Amino acid sequence: MNTTHSRRVIGALVAGIGLLLLSSAAAWYQPFGSGAMTYQRQNLMRDHGHAMQDLARMFEGRRAFDRDEAVRLARELEQGLGDGMLRNFAPGAVVAGSRMSPATWRQPGVVRGYAAAAQQSAAQLADALESAPSSSEVEQEGVWMTSRRMGRGRWGHLRDDLVSMDAIREYSRLNATCHSCHAFYRGPRW
Repeated sequence: MNTTHSRRVIGALVAGIGLLLLSSAAAWYQPFGSGAMTYQRQNLMRDHGHAMQDLARMFEGRRAFDRDEAVRLARELEQGLGDGMLRNFAPGAVVAGSRMSPATWRQPGVVRGYAAAAQQSAAQLADALESAPSSSEVEQEGVWMTSRRMGRGRWGHLRDDLVSMDAIREYSRLNATCHSCHAFYRGPRW
């Protein structure tokens, strides 16, 4: 009887410690306070990264080019950049796991400039993607073909979707803006 009772007490103690550890870990990762802002910022940046990767896959021919989907991704980027993005960059909103550099708050005007430039590039990218390039654009500037593979079989007569060079330039500008901001204002984990 004594052994059974001590086993129950030890089992309850271990279960209590386990629950305590799990609840403290859940509290650590649960978004609240400045942690909520960091959590939202990281999710927003992750979504931006996925949208940029999807666009790159379409342009490189690793994914079928869908003009409507490309425009939707560019418009989502446009909405999420600029002032919408800066709401998640309040001074001191850093918790463990954040890679934001303290220089972000020392130079808020520069960060605001990067956000506005990225938003403008995303808007111009969406505008350039909305319609297929005209024949005069094809003759003057050339176009980007989204697939390097020749059509085979019964779909051999179908053309790849063409993307204007303006869209490629705007994507490159947006990509460069994002990368340079991250290079200056994203540090190692602290």
